[in-house]
Amino acid sequence: MFKRRQPLTKLQLLKEMFWPTMGWRRMAKFLTYRILRLSDSTHKIARGLACGASISFSPLVGTHFIQAGFISYLIRGNILGSLIGTFVGNPWTFPFMWYASYELGVRIFGIMGFQDLGEMPDHITFSLMWDMVRADPMKLFLPWLIGGYILAILFWPVYFVIFFYLVRAGKKAKMIAKEKRLKRKTLKEFEKA
Repeated sequence: MFKRRQPLTKLQLLKEMFWPTMGWRRMAKFLTYRILRLSDSTHKIARGLACGASISFSPLVGTHFIQAGFISYLIRGNILGSLIGTFVGNPWTFPFMWYASYELGVRIFGIMGFQDLGEMPDHITFSLMWDMVRADPMKLFLPWLIGGYILAILFWPVYFVIFFYLVRAGKKAKMIAKEKRLKRKTLKEFEKA
């Protein structure tokens, strides 16, 4: 019922991931409307959105939805809001988030005395990095994972405050617009009578 007549090819799906055909502005508008239609309190929605946004620092890409939903459930946030919040992590923001996660993890392991863990050569190429991943994946993955979760914990309050004020302002604007429509409707009915 809701499927496309002609399914997208793998190349088209990849293109959609980096640049949606509906455009980024329309995509942001759609997500905004979806968030404002949630029937939870502003605190719960902001908690859920913050869970989804902060978990994007994690390198476990395929599990972001699951992790965000689970954490949101534990702290009594809006689960659908947490799924929407994971869109903060996207192909444009992942490189910056993951680089920060990896660097923090390397520094933490350096402080703990594991200097050789996660150490990158000065001039790295893709083939050299691929060889490092095949030879010892935990050397890259472990600092990235630890740094990602630490950044997720540190950024959660920041995301919560941002989303709280955005959702509150959006709900207030929605309420004002609803009151204006109701006022116009009653004025029209009064003029007819």
